[in-house]
Amino acid sequence: MPATAAPQDTAPAGGPRPDRDAVPDAPELAGHLRVVVARLARILRQQDQSGLAPTLLATLTTVGRSGPLTLSELAAHEQVAPPTITKAVRRLEEKGLVTRRSDPDDGRVCRVAVTAAGRRHLDRSRRRRTAWLTTRLGELDAADVRRLADAIDVLEALTEPETR
Repeated sequence: MPATAAPQDTAPAGGPRPDRDAVPDAPELAGHLRVVVARLARILRQQDQSGLAPTLLATLTTVGRSGPLTLSELAAHEQVAPPTITKAVRRLEEKGLVTRRSDPDDGRVCRVAVTAAGRRHLDRSRRRRTAWLTTRLGELDAADVRRLADAIDVLEALTEPETR
């Protein structure tokens, strides 16, 4: 039986491509997006080279970006159970990357804040990952960079907590 050739994209150069104009099947898109985002996240984590577990790095990043936070606020940001965040904060404290402080308005509540060492750690990690990603973006053509930039808002919206 002879091999059949794959269908050719016959759209004129620069014209719309039929396969790109169709609305993709949601489950198929979700599966592909999940795989690609997980792969990119794994590669970016590998650029960190600090030895912090991904949960600890994510927790430190959230405290650095949004802190000081209560443990409940931090657990909600990270979408993990309170015992998980308590353990992560304890490990970060042991490494001198965060500190717990009493809330000035309510002494019964503690807030987690990043230390100077934690800030330096985050800055080094961000520089390494940003340098890697900048290099990869430089390998793309201008149209792909624009498409990627256009997708950022949509991807960010997917990371927001559900409002049900």
